[in-house]
Amino acid sequence: MKMKIQKIKLVLASTILMMVASTHAANLDIGLFTTGNFTLDAGSSYAPTQSVSGLTTNLTVAAGDIFYGSFAAPADWSSYGWTSLGAGNGSTSTALGLLMTVTSQAAPTPFTVTFFDSTLAAIQTFTANTSVFSTPTFVALAPTSASGFNGGLVTDVAYFAFSWDGAGAVNTTLTSIQSTIPEPSSASLLALGVAGLVALRARRKS
Repeated sequence: MKMKIQKIKLVLASTILMMVASTHAANLDIGLFTTGNFTLDAGSSYAPTQSVSGLTTNLTVAAGDIFYGSFAAPADWSSYGWTSLGAGNGSTSTALGLLMTVTSQAAPTPFTVTFFDSTLAAIQTFTANTSVFSTPTFVALAPTSASGFNGGLVTDVAYFAFSWDGAGAVNTTLTSIQSTIPEPSSASLLALGVAGLVALRARRKS
């Protein structure tokens, strides 16, 4: 009877750990555009307004309009699902995306973002399109085939540039750069849950 109770406890503990891990797996903010976390460069061709919500553009943009700036401190993003592509490779999915809100636009507007390291060496370029999102939404960034690691270090992400590839009236707010990689704590809990089930199975066989 005691052995049976121990097995039930082990199964319950493993199940709970796996459930907790799955409920905590979420997009992670790895770069913020809010006040104090991102500095707009004065050389930008246009300057979004910056607030606790992020960088907001409420104007008619032209193709080629660009802003750029630096994050509060260089950071290592190598563990956040970064995708490296060499010239000539086809496009692929990535775990990186922009958390953004678009409350109005004349039409879906394409844009390009590029990341640089602290020496201003380009790391990689990504593309995406706006759609109307009434609430902050993760917009996946697709790496361009000709921009796979141009000498910049993904372990030293420091600068960000955003360029409109289309024109039109658009009201958008960029809140953060996100990764869809699960939180480390969630991954650990999931591993513990699986380990518990494996241990139980092995115990039954013995």
